[in-house]
This record gives sequence, structure tokens and C-alpha cells, in this order.
Amino acid sequence: MIWLLVAAAALAAIIIAMMQNANVYARKVEAAFPPLGRMVALQGQRTPLHVIDRGPGDAPPVLLLHGASANAREFLALAAALEDDHRLLLADRPGYGYSPRLPHAEKIAVQAEAFIRLLEVENAAPAVLVGHSLGCGVCLRIAILRPDLVTGLVLTAPASHPYPGGNAWWAETAARPLVGPLFCRTLVPLLAPGAAKGAIANTFAPAEPPPDYARQAAVPLAFRPRAFRASACDVVATKREYPRQAPLYPEIMSPTVIITADKDRVVSPKIHARNLAADLQSAELICLPGVGHMPQWLRPDIAAQAVRRVRAIAAARETEG
Repeated sequence: MIWLLVAAAALAAIIIAMMQNANVYARKVEAAFPPLGRMVALQGQRTPLHVIDRGPGDAPPVLLLHGASANAREFLALAAALEDDHRLLLADRPGYGYSPRLPHAEKIAVQAEAFIRLLEVENAAPAVLVGHSLGCGVCLRIAILRPDLVTGLVLTAPASHPYPGGNAWWAETAARPLVGPLFCRTLVPLLAPGAAKGAIANTFAPAEPPPDYARQAAVPLAFRPRAFRASACDVVATKREYPRQAPLYPEIMSPTVIITADKDRVVSPKIHARNLAADLQSAELICLPGVGHMPQWLRPDIAAQAVRRVRAIAAARETEG
């Protein structure tokens, strides 16, 4: 019995030490990658959003929403190609970067409602919505709920449809009640940073990642406990969310450009991008060879052209009445 107590005490001491390490890790990476934007309070909602605001305030607005395990800096390469003549709102989705987590934010509609409020409070509508990966699901839901706020959609490496199989073990573990928060506050800050290089390579494959990508995109922010769990919960929830949302896609009339790769190790272009192009009323599909899951980073010129293209199509529609 004494030995059991000793073992329990030793285990508790190890867990406490690992949690303290997680706190140190979070403080360290936040000092290395401080916020680039501002906190925006949303009407009727206590939880704000962190937004990087670039470009002229009176220019046509563009809202950019990143995917899982990321933050708003994921769009900095694209922002450089657009900020001279667009107002860009690069937003951290709830729980990522510096945006606090919203209650029930694993539901795509909850996140969509938050960004609808953002567009309204910032007087930034109608806007072109640009998404990457899971962020495309949020863009699509905004277009379903409030088409009047949407000029058009540019969806890069979209995740949008029901898919077979399960999710990565780390997502399933981190999303679990009780076990998940403990996993995120102990093992993740200890082990995940060492695995980041391989994960980045897989995301960009078959292309080589830019040498400075991890710093430019502030990748270490994703391994803070709250951010890691937010990402895991969003990813796991897509098994429920996409089957509910996908049947609504034919309702979307906004001009849309979908940019995907010929091969993507993270999200299947066949299941997502190609099905999405078939479902939408007004969609153009662009398939780029060799860009993996990161067309918005490797080919920001194509993504910038797509933003201008959907704006031009929307303007022509308005002229035609």
C-alpha cells in the first residue's frame, strides 16, 4: 500500500512538472511570436477575435480564414500580394493564435456566426472570403447563412465533405474529455515541437517547405495546450459537421474559385475540392501540380488572381442586374 502511495505521488509530481513545462513553453513562444493584430469585440458576444488588419481601410474587403494547427499568419504570403489594393482581415479562428475559444466552437456554424459579426462590426461587407483547408468550411457556412455579406469565395486546398476513416491519433486523443486536456497540458508541448519538421514536410509534399516557414507562420503557437486542443476538437468534429453541411452547398450562388493540388497528403482533392466544384452553382476549379496542401503559400500569385477574378465576376453580375 505504501508503495502505491509513493508511486501515485511520484506520478503526480511528474504530471505537475510537465504542466509547468507547458506554461513555460506557452510564455516562451508567445514572447517569440507576439500578436500582430488587435482584439476585436463582437456585438452580442463576450469572446473577441484577434485580427490582423492590412491594406487601405476603404479598399475592397477580404476575410482570410486559416485551417487546423495554424493561425492568421498562414496568409502572410498572400497578403503581400493583395494589401496594396485590398483591405485584408487575417483572423485567428476561435482558440487559435490569439483568439480565445468560443463555447461550442467545434460547430462550424458557431464559428461562421462569429465571423459574420466581425464583418458587420468592421463594416467590411460584402467581402471576398478566402479559406484554407478547414477554414474553407467556415467560409462556405458564412456564404450559406449570409450570402449578402459575401462577394465571392476563394477556397485553397479545401476540406469540405464527408470522408472515410478516422482522424489522426493525436486529434482523437486531444479531443477527448478529461484525457484530452491532460494530454495537451503534458505531452504535447514536450513532444510536438520535435515532430513539427516532419509534419511541415508532409503538409508541403511533394514540394520542399520554404526554409523559414515555421518562423514566418509562427508554427510553435500551435503546440500551446489550448491551441492544440482547439485544433483537435475542430478536426474530430468534421466527422459530424461535414455530413450536415455538404448538402447545403448547392444553395451557394457566390462566384467561387477552388485551388487544389494534384496530390495532397492532408486532404483528398478528389473527395473535397472536386466534389465541391461539382456541388457549387458557380465554381471554377484550378488544379496546380506539386503544391501539396499549401497552394496559398507556394502560389500566392494564383490565389491573388482568384480574389480579383471573383470580384470581377461579382461586379459583372451586379452590372447585369
